[in-house]
Amino acid sequence: MSDARTAGFFTLGVPPERYHLPHPRLGLPVILLIRRVLIRALELLREQQFRLADASEDEVTAALRSIIENDLREAGSVAGFNKRSYEPVVRQGQWANYNGAVLTKTPDMCFKLRHDESESRPVIPEFDALFVECKPADATHPAGSKYCDDGLIRFVRGDYAWAMQEGMMLAFARDGRTIAKNLIPTMSESARMQSLHTLELPTATTCSMPTASAKPVHISRHKRTFSWLHGKGPATDITIYHLWHDCG
Repeated sequence: MSDARTAGFFTLGVPPERYHLPHPRLGLPVILLIRRVLIRALELLREQQFRLADASEDEVTAALRSIIENDLREAGSVAGFNKRSYEPVVRQGQWANYNGAVLTKTPDMCFKLRHDESESRPVIPEFDALFVECKPADATHPAGSKYCDDGLIRFVRGDYAWAMQEGMMLAFARDGRTIAKNLIPTMSESARMQSLHTLELPTATTCSMPTASAKPVHISRHKRTFSWLHGKGPATDITIYHLWHDCG
C-alpha cells in the first residue's frame, strides 16, 4: 500500500504535522500499575478455581479481561486503575500495522489511559496505548518458537505498538518455566538475537518486587528497522516489559 493511499487512513483526520512519532513514553509507574492489575486479576481467577494450569491462551485472556473490566476497573479496587483514569480494556481488537499493509493485527489486550480533555497531545489517539501480547510458556509452547518468534517479534517488526516506545509480553508460565531458565537463554541464541534485533537482553528491574506467583518485571530493548510514514523518519527502538506469572 503506497504512502499516498494510507495517508488518510493513518491520520484519521489528524494532519501529519499535528502528531509526533514516537508517542511519549508511558513510563515505569504505568507499567507497574498494570502489573498490579494483572496480578490481582490472576489471584481472583485462582480463587474462582479457574484452570490456569491448562487453559488455552484465549480462555485465559478472555477470563482476564472479564475480571479486569467487570471487577477491577469498575470497582477501582486497585489504586490508580479505574474508569476515570483508564478506558475499557480491549481484547483482540483490530489495529493496522505500521504501514497499513495489514489491517487486522490483534494484540491480546490493550490498556489505554484517559487524558484530560483540555490537554493537547500530539499523538494518533487510536494507537496511543499499552499493547500486551500474551503467551503460555510450557511444554507445548516453547519460549523460542511461541513466545519469541510468534509473539515478541510482532512488536519488533511493527505489527503492534508501532507508534509507541514500549510494549508488554505476558507469559502464563507452567511446569516451572522462568525468565532466567527459559527466556534469556532462548533470546541469547545468535539467530534469535538477529531476528529480534535485540540490543539489550531481559534484565530485572528492582522497582518490581516478586510475589508468590509473579517474577519481577524484566526489560529488553530492540531495534526496529522500518520507517514511519509521512516523513516521520526511522522507527525508534522499542522497550519490552516481560511479565511472567506462575500458572501451575
